[in-house]
Amino acid sequence: MLLFACLAGLLANAQQKIEAGKMNYFVNPKPNTIIYHDTIFTGKKQFEHLFYRTRNSELVRLLEKHQSNKVAGQILGVVGTVATIFGIRKLTSGDTDKGLGWALLGGGFATTLTGGYLTFIGQKNLLMAVTLFNQQNNKVVLGIGIADNRAGLVYKF
Repeated sequence: MLLFACLAGLLANAQQKIEAGKMNYFVNPKPNTIIYHDTIFTGKKQFEHLFYRTRNSELVRLLEKHQSNKVAGQILGVVGTVATIFGIRKLTSGDTDKGLGWALLGGGFATTLTGGYLTFIGQKNLLMAVTLFNQQNNKVVLGIGIADNRAGLVYKF
């Protein structure tokens, strides 16, 4: 067992690589973070500023899907947690009718799971937007420059 734990520790990466010149998305429960050109972007307004200026409808659509999934997931998570708490409270009370308690507990648990799933899908949409942005805006360019009796080759990546 100790050997397995050591092997798993060697294979695990503790840090996410930041690729220079590209948009980098860090999957955090809250807040979502994007680093682009040495600037940290967090929150809806900053993401909108970053993506709307591209005038790319697909990027905007993915950002809006991220935002709607995130909000719906958070609302369902709170509602599910409250329902679960009331269900447990109803089950542990001296009431002889436990049906409502079990219904609240099961429904609350299912609602909380659905909220977590929607939050995950929202993060996936934002990651897809960042990947699409990087594919469209990070092209390798090879150019030849001439100045003052000199010629040069420029490789931009």
